[in-house]
Amino acid sequence: MRLILSISLIVITVLLFFLVVDPLYGQVKQLKSEVSTYNVALDNSTELQKTRDSLIDIYKNVKEGDKERLEHFLPSTIGNIELILEIEKIANLHGMPIKNIKFEAKNLANQAKAAANNPTSGTDEDMGVSNVIVAEVNPSDNLPYGVFPMEFIIEGRYDTFLSFLNDLEHNLRLVDVKSISFMVPSPVLNAEGKTTNPNVYSFTLKVETYWLK
Repeated sequence: MRLILSISLIVITVLLFFLVVDPLYGQVKQLKSEVSTYNVALDNSTELQKTRDSLIDIYKNVKEGDKERLEHFLPSTIGNIELILEIEKIANLHGMPIKNIKFEAKNLANQAKAAANNPTSGTDEDMGVSNVIVAEVNPSDNLPYGVFPMEFIIEGRYDTFLSFLNDLEHNLRLVDVKSISFMVPSPVLNAEGKTTNPNVYSFTLKVETYWLK
């Protein structure tokens, strides 16, 4: 009788372990793992909040003039018309006509999508910009900043062109010159019977500027 009772107790204990204790133990382990994950996430969130607050304090201490310069250096919108006007202004300072401006916009915001639907706006005509082309937006580019390629032709003497590049380099708006090509015009007679100046070159520039999304 005692033997049967002992065996029964052992069987009951084994059944309780596999049917009750072991599943509960597994659930406890899973809960502990989840709690550990949540604690790590909470710690990361706390650190992010501290970093955010620190950056906000640093930004508040930046002078308004410096904020405006930073906004101009890397604006929050593409500002393609403003960019054209800046480059055209620099070119005019050196007496170099600029023409055949072409855009190839990448990942523009909503206002650039509207510009793509109407690439020949009245503003472009008013400032004498011709052949403006805005390419289709690329939705696959997920960069935190936008890249705005632009191509244009500028005419002038070589030394004047170097001065133009120097001023473009020191301009506040960030502009990267990606490539430069030039062409020497063939001497031809104009309406007044004079030949064209062989020292006036036609330079084709491909540049890129950037903006925060």
